[in-house]
Amino acid sequence: MKLERGILSAMALAMVLLLGVLPISGAQAEPVSDGWDGGQAIQKDLNNGFDPFVAQSANGNKIVVWIEKDAAETYFLCYSMYTPTEGWSWPAILVSYYGDVELRSPQVGMGDDGNAIVCWLMYYDSEFILQSKDYDPDTGWGETFDHGRSNSFGWRELTLSMNKGGDALLSHESLTTTERSVEVWTYERGVGWNATPEEMLTVPVAEELNGIYVMLSDSGRAAAIWQHIGSENSVMVSTKDTTGGWEAPTIIDDPGTSAFVLRAGIDDATGEFMVTYPKLVLPNTLTYFSVTEEGAWSVPAPVAGLNDSNCWNQKMVMNQEGVALVVTTEYAGTGWNVNVTMYDNGEWSPAISLATNLSGLFYPEIAIDELGRAVVTFTIDNDRVAAIYTPEEGWSETVPIEKNAISTTYSGAWVSLCSDSILVGYSSITSVGTVWVSSFKFPDNEPPVLEVDQALTGETDRPLLEITGTTEPGAAVDINGRQVAVSDSGEFSLLVELSPGLNTLVVTAVDEAGNNATETLTITFNDPVPGLEEQIGGQQDIIEQQQDMIDQLEEDLDAANDRIAGTESTAMLFGIIGVVGLILAVVALVMVFLRRKG
Repeated sequence: MKLERGILSAMALAMVLLLGVLPISGAQAEPVSDGWDGGQAIQKDLNNGFDPFVAQSANGNKIVVWIEKDAAETYFLCYSMYTPTEGWSWPAILVSYYGDVELRSPQVGMGDDGNAIVCWLMYYDSEFILQSKDYDPDTGWGETFDHGRSNSFGWRELTLSMNKGGDALLSHESLTTTERSVEVWTYERGVGWNATPEEMLTVPVAEELNGIYVMLSDSGRAAAIWQHIGSENSVMVSTKDTTGGWEAPTIIDDPGTSAFVLRAGIDDATGEFMVTYPKLVLPNTLTYFSVTEEGAWSVPAPVAGLNDSNCWNQKMVMNQEGVALVVTTEYAGTGWNVNVTMYDNGEWSPAISLATNLSGLFYPEIAIDELGRAVVTFTIDNDRVAAIYTPEEGWSETVPIEKNAISTTYSGAWVSLCSDSILVGYSSITSVGTVWVSSFKFPDNEPPVLEVDQALTGETDRPLLEITGTTEPGAAVDINGRQVAVSDSGEFSLLVELSPGLNTLVVTAVDEAGNNATETLTITFNDPVPGLEEQIGGQQDIIEQQQDMIDQLEEDLDAANDRIAGTESTAMLFGIIGVVGLILAVVALVMVFLRRKG
């Protein structure tokens, strides 16, 4: 297959120009309750936008990607990026092709420093081709990478998993005329995609591979899960630790039905794994799970509290500490319920219903962070809603997260939870689709980081002390009430004058949310001046005593000279001269002594 890439049609170019003047800020909704911002239209009433996917990073950057289709049935892969200083960028076209080409199923991942990967399916000449582009904050977008023919054309049947370091895995079902395979591509930050993928399992084209899902942890551990429908309906898993390659696939269970929503999680604290999947247990379909214990998979069992209803859908996420969240949409006889339960330290919490007796609902999505905070978002009566979990307060009320979205948001969505922020991308549908994002910022109750370079207790004989350290960028610092300049990177320095004796110096940092942190230094200043004055005074007494001795000797010398001048006896003269010589010698010794003391 040959296609010209990277060349926009006249229609696409016109769209770029139109998007470049789109007043995004004018589409910002008013804030709604419980901290949600009310939503913002990223692509508003231009063409038919759908299937949004979002990601965000620890440095505060965000990205949303979606598919756009114009009246001429031309497809575009679009994106918008957010930075804390600039806000959301103008929507831009990442990919468009000439000819009869469709684009589907975009996904995006983001590393901590803002690097990103976008993948999508291109449909051309009766084949689906899996493609991707990577983004570097310093160099921009890279070239399109072809991953080959794919059979994962259903909604979200391929998986992109990216960790905080910017490495990634991409899983899908590859397809030839005779075989199909579970295929996992590996991306290394700064290097790119491996030349060839890992083929976990290859089967004849007459058999089926369902629900392929892959997860990559921050440590580099990985897990892939899928269902192989051959002689049995086998749920299969392959894992990889931090040192070796992928293990041979393990058969976990026969779910008794086709399973498309399978999930894998990784406990980086212990190196263990979890999988969840739907299982037919007549008369119901239940959510089952299995975990590894020292590398061996446990006997599959139903997730606690979710065993008396018909599970329509189930999702699972696990954080790096092994805390997992499961959400299910279940028919309980009279209506639909949205149920959640959490797994921690080997135990499931009682199931909680976030919504009950609903006439219909679709597309629940979930996320969890390293602090155990979580979010579930889904649709009720055409509204996109969400509930938030914190370990301190439990689950919040389920509230709408959009206020001014036009018409129904009864559509697919994606959610990301990172760095105290929740980001949800969804569509608002009238005659055409409009892509929206809603954001939630967790209250900042954490004190800023404050590190002082000097010892907190000590002594010095110098009257000035330089206090240096680092704090959270943007925080204000004072020392005993005196404001200190803080650099953009959080470094600070101040020269403080000490008083004789004990000095208490309180260093305080206050962040933009009003949280504060303090460090207290107790420094004893041993003033050397009084001791020096006493020493100088003692030396002055000695000098005065020695001067008295010199004066007396000079008087004795004068008297001796008078005697010499008046004597007539040679013997007496020599005797007097001897006495004078002795006096001069004594005077000389005294002068030497004084010179040394001085």
